[in-house]
Amino acid sequence: MSPSGTIYDQYIHLYKRGNHKDALFKEEECYYLFLEMYKKYMKPIALLYAYCLLPTHFHLLVRVKSADEIGDICQCDERFWYQYRSFLGIYTKRINNTYKRSGCLVNGGYSNIVDPKENSFYQLFIYIHQNPELYGIGSDYRLWPFSSYFAYRKKDRRSIIAKDLFFDDKSYKKIMESGEVCNNSYPIDQPLY
Repeated sequence: MSPSGTIYDQYIHLYKRGNHKDALFKEEECYYLFLEMYKKYMKPIALLYAYCLLPTHFHLLVRVKSADEIGDICQCDERFWYQYRSFLGIYTKRINNTYKRSGCLVNGGYSNIVDPKENSFYQLFIYIHQNPELYGIGSDYRLWPFSSYFAYRKKDRRSIIAKDLFFDDKSYKKIMESGEVCNNSYPIDQPLY
């Protein structure tokens, strides 16, 4: 936590999975819907540095904007978590309406603060991108279309990825080629909310 005890200007790893490990993304359109809704509800309060959307779970690596950057949108820590839960709730409602289902779509998961000055931050960054391969979804994580790996490689200015952490393509490439993640687990801290 920052000295003031808030999450402003902190990097957070957000992970959620489908209720009963069910699919969060039943078809390709669901992935695009999730990203569009992230852009609408979360981008005003958090910068997205890495993401990976898999059929049954997702990972987001964000930096909560500073209080000055957010302004009146989000005036306290609780407001950030309210906005995050609202984003997931609205996505759930859309999926429930589309697939004529009811009830909770997401369940479980965790959130923890990470320090970009620590090596573990970059291991997490690599782990998020390698998730499709680590979980057997594909044989090469670089081919998974619902990951920020594509956004970094494409250099798409319309991307929702905040690329200021990596000054150039060379820096990003060096991080991604720095080594393999040892296993398919990442230490889980206690939830922040």
